[in-house]
Order: sequence, then C-alpha cells, then structure tokens
Amino acid sequence: MLLVIIGTFSYGYYKRKKWHKDHVLLELRAIPVKNGWGYDILQDGQPWCHQDYIPAVTGYRVFRTKEDALAAGKIVYDKANAGQLPDITEAEMRNKGIFIPPYDSTAQAPADQLGHLKKDSTKAK
Repeated sequence: MLLVIIGTFSYGYYKRKKWHKDHVLLELRAIPVKNGWGYDILQDGQPWCHQDYIPAVTGYRVFRTKEDALAAGKIVYDKANAGQLPDITEAEMRNKGIFIPPYDSTAQAPADQLGHLKKDSTKAK
C-alpha cells in the first residue's frame, strides 16, 4: 500500500514538472508611466515585453487609460499565446477602440527612455 502511495505521488510530481517545462505562463499588467499608461507582459514572472509607450505609431505617445493599455497588451498577449509573432499595428488598436492621441512633435520621452526609443527607431529603418 505504501509503495502505491509513493508511486502515485511520484508520478504526479513527474507529470507536473513535465507540464511546467512544456508550458509558459504569460501575465499581462498595466503600468503607470509619465502622463499615461503602458503595459508589461511577464513570462514565468520575469519581464518579457515592457511597453511604456504606444507601439507602431510615430513619436512618443502613451495610452490615455489603463483599459487602453491592457487592450493593446491583450492583442500582443493573445498572439504570443497562439505562437504567432507578437506584434501590433495601429489598425488593430483602432479596431479595438483604443484611443491613440494625435501626434505631438513636442512630446518628449522621459530621459531614461530616450536611448530605448532611439534603438527602436533604428531597427525600423
């Protein structure tokens, strides 16, 4: 009887470890940023995607509401969960009703984000 109990627990432990190795846990969170909102997607509790400004649009623009940030993050999250390229377009955001503020050429990213924005803009060219 003791061997059956030990065997059952061992098999359950093995299956659980195997499941965790084969699956990734993604978590979406809204984050407050200067003058608005952004989002983070965590993979097994570690940062995987940090988006502190609206992607796929020109200039530094942030989401106006927490709900808009989460809606945009959900698009990326769903694509990543489906095994697709986790990108997003302006059209996808507009189709979901996400407000995208008009371009303001005077809007500046906080100093700690300027290097990050420059790196992104060079990749797009």
